[in-house]
Amino acid sequence: MNPGVWLLFGNAIVTTVLSAGLVIWILRKEYLPTIKKLEEEKDPAVSRIPDSLTKEV
Repeated sequence: MNPGVWLLFGNAIVTTVLSAGLVIWILRKEYLPTIKKLEEEKDPAVSRIPDSLTKEV
């Protein structure tokens, strides 16, 4: 088969993977703090557990 076809196919795969990775990274960076904040507001009892109770002895 023509090596140019394989080059184009490989380029398309690499571009797709890099684009998806970049989008996931940006979304996690932007929205992860918001998600954590909303989870804490939803269940405040979980965030009020003292650190001394959650640490192993």
